[in-house]
Amino acid sequence: MKLCLLLRAELAKIFGQKGTYVGYGVLAVLVCFVVWFMWRHGPPFARSMTRSDDFIVAGKLVSWVSVARFIMEPALLVLVPLLVAMVSGGLFAGEMQRGTMRTLLCRPVRRLSVATAKDLAGWMHAISLTALVGLFGLALGLAVLGRGELITLRGGLTVLPEQVALLRLAQAYLMAALAMCAMASLATIFSQLVQNPLTAMALAVGFLLVSATVGAIPYCESLKPYLLSTQMDDYTALFHSQVTFGELRWALGCMAVYAVAPFVLGIIIFRYRDITC
Repeated sequence: MKLCLLLRAELAKIFGQKGTYVGYGVLAVLVCFVVWFMWRHGPPFARSMTRSDDFIVAGKLVSWVSVARFIMEPALLVLVPLLVAMVSGGLFAGEMQRGTMRTLLCRPVRRLSVATAKDLAGWMHAISLTALVGLFGLALGLAVLGRGELITLRGGLTVLPEQVALLRLAQAYLMAALAMCAMASLATIFSQLVQNPLTAMALAVGFLLVSATVGAIPYCESLKPYLLSTQMDDYTALFHSQVTFGELRWALGCMAVYAVAPFVLGIIIFRYRDITC
C-alpha cells in the first residue's frame, strides 16, 4: 500500500509542476501544425505519387489515421524523448538539489519503494506523452480530415484499410511507449548519479545522440542492433502490407532491456547510497 501512496505522491509532484504541461502543450501545437499542413497540402509524398509515368492516384490521400502515422517521426523520435528526459532527469536530482531527499527518507518508508515509485512515475509520464500524440492526432484528424485509409509510400506504395491501420497504429504506439519508458529509465538513473536535473537530462539526451552517431558509423555495423536509437523507429515495419512480427521481437527485447536494466541498477544504487542532502 505504501508503494501506491508513494507513486501517487510522485505523480502529484510531476503533474503539479507547470513545466510538465508545457510539454503537453508543445506536442498539441505540433499536432495542430501537422493537421493544418496535411489539410492544406496533403501528405508529404502527394506530389510524387499523384502523378507519375506509370499510374495516376486520385481521391482522398489523408485521413485521421494519416495524422497519427505521420506525426510519429517528428514527435516520438525527437520531441518526446527530450520531454521525457527533462522530467525523469529531475526525479532524483531535483530532490537532491532541493535537499528534500533526506527528509523523505526520514519517514518510515523503504528505499526500494521510493526508487520504484519514482521510476514508475517516470514511465507513466512517458506513456502519457506518447498516448497524447496518438490520441490527439486521431481526434483532431477525424474532426478536420475525416475517416479513410492509411496510404504510405515508404518501401513501396501501401494502402491499409482503416481497421487494419488502427490496429497497426496501436501496435506502433505501444512500441514507441516502450522506447520512451527506456528513455525515462536512462534519465532516472543519471538523475541518481548527479545532483543537477539539467545535467541528468543532458546525459540522457547525450546517450541517445551518441547511440545514433555510433549507429551511423560504417565501422560500427556490428553494434547497431544493440543500440537504443536503432530500435526506436522499428515500428515503421508495422506499416508495410505484410508484417513479420518475429522480426520485431529483437527490437522489443532490446527496448525492454534498456527500460528494465537501468531500473534495477538504479534501485541497487539507491539502496546502498549515502544520502547527505
